[in-house]
Amino acid sequence: MRRRSLVLLGCLPVFSAFGEERKRRLDLSAYEVTFTTDFHHADKPLLRVDGGPFTTRFEEWGGLRTLPGNKEQELYVDPGFVPAKDGTDAQGRADARPGAGKPLGVNPFSIRNGVLEITAAPTPPAMQHLVDRPFLSGMLSTDRTFAQRYGYFEMRARLPGGRGMWPAFWMVAKTHEEHIEIDVMEAVGWDTTHVYQSTHLKASRGKGMHLAVAAEEFDYTRGFYSYGVEWTPDELVFYIDGHETARTDGAPFRDAPAMYMIANLAVGGDWAGTPDAETEFPAVMSIEHIRAYARKGRLP
Repeated sequence: MRRRSLVLLGCLPVFSAFGEERKRRLDLSAYEVTFTTDFHHADKPLLRVDGGPFTTRFEEWGGLRTLPGNKEQELYVDPGFVPAKDGTDAQGRADARPGAGKPLGVNPFSIRNGVLEITAAPTPPAMQHLVDRPFLSGMLSTDRTFAQRYGYFEMRARLPGGRGMWPAFWMVAKTHEEHIEIDVMEAVGWDTTHVYQSTHLKASRGKGMHLAVAAEEFDYTRGFYSYGVEWTPDELVFYIDGHETARTDGAPFRDAPAMYMIANLAVGGDWAGTPDAETEFPAVMSIEHIRAYARKGRLP
């Protein structure tokens, strides 16, 4: 998700009927949970500043609160975010110096009936002199609390539709030497009948993949689906609701460092487009759980 060029669905391989019997069914009998949060306890801390598992900006990339390279239009905020006086810089940093100013006072995260909601909405007029982005949203990352090499990684969620919506669940390697990324799922709101599963790595490692995945009567806005990837030394196998959707060679990732998980709701960008009059706000990405598993006896 970090680097994205405009992609047309007609140019992509499309995997349909992800429940085909010839494809692998997910089997976690040899795995054990290494990270889990199911949001059933609303009083359990969510954010790292409160003792929880998630950070709310791209700490590994310098504390970014948006990704300008994608031409995204959101600013990722949290209850403690204090906007910089000079606005968002070219890299996507937007925080004031420690001790300067007051928090913006916007919380995009809420928990209702065991479901975490990440909400994106237009920047209120009263705040437009404080922030220079037209939308406020949220992202969650385990970059400071959890990373793992190999295993199974999953998010169960219902995604928002509408032009400009760009929800995703993805993984990034903890290294500054190169960019290694697995997009377990990302979606663009102008097409609610497909999700995209991808890998990104430098050419010397091998060729990445980018697939559109669909099934009969599939619409990610109408219900919760589990989106997962199994990463082994030999292959990466992608799943939706436990059914294999795609696989790719694991060799290019065999010596990759441990990866951390990110769930975010981006708004706008070259691929997702600009929200229009038919885009409904507030837009909500609803998450039932985020989990990671490792093979028994092979804990991180």
